[in-house]
Amino acid sequence: MINHGCLKKAVVCLGIIISSNSVYGQEGVWNGASRPALTAGGAAIGQPISVPIRTNSSPITLTQGVDQTPVPQGALTPGVPPAVPSNVPRPTGFGNPPPPSGFGNPPPPSGFGNPPPPPGFGNPPPSGFGNPPPSGFGNNSPYVPGSTGMPLDRPATNNPNFLESAREYMGNGPFSGTTSRKLFESDHAFDNFASPTTNLFLFEDPRALTEVKPMYIYQTIPSSNNTLKGGNVNYLGGQARVAITERLSFVINKFGWISLNPTDQQAGFNSDLSFSELWLGPKWTFWRDEKNNLVAAAGLTFEIPSGPQRAFQNTGNLSLTPYVSAAHSFGRSSYGSFDVLSVLNWNISTNDARSNYLNLSAQIDYDILNWHRFYPMVNFNWFIYTKGGQSSFNFDGVDLVNFGGQSIGGKSVVTLGPGLRYKWSERVQSGIGLDWAVVGNQFLQDFRMSIDTIIRY
Repeated sequence: MINHGCLKKAVVCLGIIISSNSVYGQEGVWNGASRPALTAGGAAIGQPISVPIRTNSSPITLTQGVDQTPVPQGALTPGVPPAVPSNVPRPTGFGNPPPPSGFGNPPPPSGFGNPPPPPGFGNPPPSGFGNPPPSGFGNNSPYVPGSTGMPLDRPATNNPNFLESAREYMGNGPFSGTTSRKLFESDHAFDNFASPTTNLFLFEDPRALTEVKPMYIYQTIPSSNNTLKGGNVNYLGGQARVAITERLSFVINKFGWISLNPTDQQAGFNSDLSFSELWLGPKWTFWRDEKNNLVAAAGLTFEIPSGPQRAFQNTGNLSLTPYVSAAHSFGRSSYGSFDVLSVLNWNISTNDARSNYLNLSAQIDYDILNWHRFYPMVNFNWFIYTKGGQSSFNFDGVDLVNFGGQSIGGKSVVTLGPGLRYKWSERVQSGIGLDWAVVGNQFLQDFRMSIDTIIRY
């Protein structure tokens, strides 16, 4: 007969054993407790099992992300699962937190695991593919004052129309010099130059200037002249220039009165003061290189014989004189700098009554201490006649009188002499030039003195 008391004791003992094993199993699952575990087939029951999962980095275990802190003794109630702290995230899936994206790894920024390359094919795009071009390709040019490197000192506008291009090229566009230039104001970008002091009617300054220039010329007639046998010539008059833009200007080269006073007056000469020829025409300053201090111009002078016959100021109908002039500075030092000015003229008559000639003039001056005040200089003038006129004279008068002498083709006149230009200011300047004829002194000139004053705007 079964003893019920013993049976009850055995059931209680068996329950305790089963409950203990169940607690151990729960601890192995929830917190990976490092308690002695039963084994089955070589595997520890209740211990974490490393299962390799193929990822882009390294294997992980199923218990990754689970709180593995040992549970203190007595914190468990037999048969009740342990409480999980509220600050520990619940695992998802197979005991791991959900991967951010993809297959267990954070997603790469872009592409195949590398940061995205800059635009193009891995390199910054060269100029011309959507980026602003470097300086020199349509941006600011060095040809602003003191910075120009292009042959012409003004950059072209972006897609200008015809009228804008024409205005800019003539010196009146958006890049035509300083924006503070006033109407008809002289081009003051080249104030270091000194205007010529000799051959004043033909030696044209290449700059676009607005000025009034009264002048006086005294010239002796060589005694070797077989017709006039000496004497003198006086000229009193002036010049005027108007700078329409910094490139385009209008010039009155000769306007005044002349008096011929030869020793022998039997050839129809007298000493009366007579109105002289009128010379005028346009000038275009086509080259303005402020960086290299170089300026050049081209022009055309109309020589109109508007004076009386007694001073031989009415010969023929008209002469045209195209010319090119230039100025450049060099040899700058603390003591000063050199300037050279030159002009080439070709006098062409429109009929056979007047004579024709070529003229080359040059001036080398020195800007003492770069003060832009004192300019001592040396002048050179060369005239060579290419065709004679129809008069009976065997000589001519170059820039003062066009006698239209016969048999003078191929003959030359060369003059040399010093000069001085003094600038009281840039607006008021005075000059004097002296010339002696070293070749061709049988013509109208033996010695010449030119005095002028410039009032410039």
